[in-house]
Amino acid sequence: MKKRYTITQFRQDYPNDDVCLDKVFQLRYGNLVCKCGSEGTFSRVKNRRSYQCSNCSFQIYPTQGTILEKTRIPLTYWFYAAYLQSVTRNGVAAKELERQLNICYHTALRMSHQLKIAMADKSDKPLEGIIEADESWFGMSVRNMHSHKRAAFATSGKKNSLENKTTVLGMLERNGRVVTKIIEKATVEHVEEHIRTNIKIGSQLLTDAAQMYKSFNDAYFHNYVNHDKNEFVRGKVHTQTIESFWSHLKRTIRGTHVHVSVKHLPKYMDEVAFRWQYKERQDEMFDIILKKIAS
Repeated sequence: MKKRYTITQFRQDYPNDDVCLDKVFQLRYGNLVCKCGSEGTFSRVKNRRSYQCSNCSFQIYPTQGTILEKTRIPLTYWFYAAYLQSVTRNGVAAKELERQLNICYHTALRMSHQLKIAMADKSDKPLEGIIEADESWFGMSVRNMHSHKRAAFATSGKKNSLENKTTVLGMLERNGRVVTKIIEKATVEHVEEHIRTNIKIGSQLLTDAAQMYKSFNDAYFHNYVNHDKNEFVRGKVHTQTIESFWSHLKRTIRGTHVHVSVKHLPKYMDEVAFRWQYKERQDEMFDIILKKIAS
């Protein structure tokens, strides 16, 4: 049975703002030695989110430079929102935060977006090993549009509904990280830079039989499956892992958030990529989010 970090444990660990602030201080500074060089300890300043050196009175603000800086929302609310992100499979809607925390929707939405930004993978290390690459499309189907939008699409000159959607390229490291990029079109010229930048030269690249992936044989050990010929798996050659990621992302958007604009889509992709990467470490996920918040 997998370990779980339960709501009971969370409430015991973080009962008030003081404990939350102590946690942020610990994550950011650990056993800090003051700039005065003394071995004096830092203690909490009363009624302020700061800590003061017992020797020279130098003060440190643990939330400075983080998403918690200048927030008027109790830190316990932020920690609880982060906890919810760590225990749900398909994310937490801003409306749910609004209901559970009794705050206004705009505040809940801002908190949700700030947490997604913190959860994003900021590593510039390229993916390596066995990498699956695939493209997918996000956006409303024409048949689900309001009548005036369907009429506008009909006169736009676009040939099919995919042209009305956002194209996303995904690169997935088996048992590792996921990198997603919004691209203009699913063509060689639009995917080449992302593939070569985000995948280490010499890695094994697995794709479908789309023509745009066939120009990378010079840099990668490229294998593909031909879906048009009903070939989906050939030994270890398949794209089912990245396709599962797409399904998870779309379930998160449709089931939890209903609709996501192109402007904010990268945040939601980063959130799902984080949850995918750490799905086997649920008991650690909350602490990982806190470390990202404090970094």
